[in-house]
Amino acid sequence: MTAPEVPPVEPVVALRGVSKSYATGAGDLTVLRDVDLTIRDGERVAIVGPSGSGKSTMLGIMGTLDAPSAGDVVLRGRSTATMGDAERSDLRSRTLGFVFQQFHLLPHADAVENVALGMLYSGFVRAERRRRAVEALRRVGLGGRLDHRPTQLSGGEQQRVAVARAIAHEPALLLADEPTGALDEATGESIIDLLCRLDGVSVVVITHDPAVAARFPRQVRIRDGRIVADGVGPVASDGEGR
Repeated sequence: MTAPEVPPVEPVVALRGVSKSYATGAGDLTVLRDVDLTIRDGERVAIVGPSGSGKSTMLGIMGTLDAPSAGDVVLRGRSTATMGDAERSDLRSRTLGFVFQQFHLLPHADAVENVALGMLYSGFVRAERRRRAVEALRRVGLGGRLDHRPTQLSGGEQQRVAVARAIAHEPALLLADEPTGALDEATGESIIDLLCRLDGVSVVVITHDPAVAARFPRQVRIRDGRIVADGVGPVASDGEGR
């Protein structure tokens, strides 16, 4: 008896021929040029490049926060090119999580409330949002800080709350833009350790720092809007972005 054929798993996200240009007084400014990039389940990827290389623009397009001028972004096999804003927003809320350099926490809300509020439009009822928030905070090592407000937390702890908020709804992909930029070196290393150890989610980190990129199994190097290296090992070793 022949075993049934198992269909291939779609990549979490794929950029296909993505370019991005902005109109300026001096003409069009192109910041991404014909980018192809595929992220699969469970991957840990650093996208590294100097300021102005286009890496943050790439993250915004990958996360459907911005639309490409040309090309397509495919999330879990679904092309976003013809989606309306509401459909893209719904797909983003279910598939993606975001962490930024700044923590963006509400100062008068405790850790559980900050994480739960991130799921306000997820479709979960209030009790489920709170349960998931508590579970996510324990997952990032803050089980003893559930009722603490941001002013009662260190910078590293605040970023852990932000990570918990990003993963509480169990996204397929976590996108982090310079997540260690507001932290000291030792605290930043602990956040990178945390991101590398997260189970059940693919992780893409944007960074200008080759030392941060070197912590990730796969490194994608971008320069002048183009991917110039993609692979395992220290592809960003010439000191750019330091």
